[in-house]
Amino acid sequence: MELLDKIVYFLHVVRTGSFSLAAKQYGISASAGSRWIAELEESVGISLLKRSTRKVVPTQAGLRLYERFSQVNTEIEDIFTEIQNLSNDDRGVIRIASTPLFARDYLGKIIGEYLRYHPHVTFRVMETAFDMDHVNEVDFAVRASAIYDGFQEKDSLLVKRSLLKHPLIVCCSPAYIEKFGEPVTPEDLNRHNCLYASTLVGGNKWVFERDGEMTAVDIAQTVEVEDSQFIKTVAINGGGIGYLPLSLIEEELEQGMLVPILKEYTNSDFEFSLYYRPRRQMPVRCVNFKEYLIRRVRELADQS
Repeated sequence: MELLDKIVYFLHVVRTGSFSLAAKQYGISASAGSRWIAELEESVGISLLKRSTRKVVPTQAGLRLYERFSQVNTEIEDIFTEIQNLSNDDRGVIRIASTPLFARDYLGKIIGEYLRYHPHVTFRVMETAFDMDHVNEVDFAVRASAIYDGFQEKDSLLVKRSLLKHPLIVCCSPAYIEKFGEPVTPEDLNRHNCLYASTLVGGNKWVFERDGEMTAVDIAQTVEVEDSQFIKTVAINGGGIGYLPLSLIEEELEQGMLVPILKEYTNSDFEFSLYYRPRRQMPVRCVNFKEYLIRRVRELADQS
């Protein structure tokens, strides 16, 4: 069993590219994890990982081991899940990675409600702009994306369920316009302070439509942060132009703290989506929570 533990930890290292992050996810110390990898390499008689100051990557032998045992590990997980599901019991840990905005506005309330009726379920929530290519370490991930007509998402092995959409609004404070002027066309944004989140699809590329024509602008990068609330605060205080979901700034627009610009153009939409791995056997606790989450998000959005 000890050898299998080392191999599963090795899978974590390859997925995360980090000894310390893999150790944290596996529940061991980083020093113990390094020792396990050294012992695993000694037992197979070949180097499995290349170490650098930035990232850990597998060697050719390590990649082969990862590919073969990833399949085996998935089969083992499916077997255990199938056995657990025979009890039809709603208990165990649900691991979620969520963008901070969704966690604040929806996830906290939904988990609070859910725990009233399912007290044997435990949640581990990580607020992060999560890389969906590494969703293996969680059951669900919620990510925010900017989408527009004709948008093609990159190929993914994950299942995606759209939760809700809000229009994106280009906006800034009246004080910003007074000092720097107001952009008239999307191209004008190249000469302005712009605030953005790189994890939104396109990152610093903002897309606009007018009269059926699409314009993509590489905006000037003034502040980059993975938190829409932070961007809103910077914009309110005159620091630049934000590209923010209407639901986040409705109150500020009504109060005149922010004003919309480029109103003649149709902007992208801000979409929250749920991602998870396709699995032959999803734990009952995850199936039930997924259905509850999807339903409640839409109900809460309709009430707002």
